[in-house]
Amino acid sequence: MAIIKEYDPSMQQALEACYRLCLDALGWDYEPEGRHSDILSIEDTYMRNGCFWCLYEGDLLIGMGAARCIDDANKTAELKRLYILPEHHGKGYGDMLFRNALDYVKAQGYKAVRLDTQHDRAASLHLIKKYRFRQIESYNDNTYAALYFELDLSRYKAG
Repeated sequence: MAIIKEYDPSMQQALEACYRLCLDALGWDYEPEGRHSDILSIEDTYMRNGCFWCLYEGDLLIGMGAARCIDDANKTAELKRLYILPEHHGKGYGDMLFRNALDYVKAQGYKAVRLDTQHDRAASLHLIKKYRFRQIESYNDNTYAALYFELDLSRYKAG
């Protein structure tokens, strides 16, 4: 049984190790001084204007996910860093983290939530389709993303 815990700094070392393993499985380089610098600054990047969660199975950190505000005026949030260790895929944990993040942004009063991904992220695309996101034009400067999506939270039923 997995549980979701809100990030606290005592989780940092395990979080970085888990994140590296997730990127390794995708064949991606970890760039802590570049595009992955947010992983070293969870407090500033996510906890001040959103939330970051760690997924545990027993004492083992096996996944993560985050949500943050990207447009306060239009009440728009963004989902970020949803990863599960490969050996834990297929257990519904991605859906568990995804729902947790959607419930959070809806409870915070956001009207819409956005995310970006790549064509080869089958699990992400499955969740995007399941929750009925619509494809939109690029909304950020992420040169590693190819697809952009938005969900009108009035269409999402929390829980």
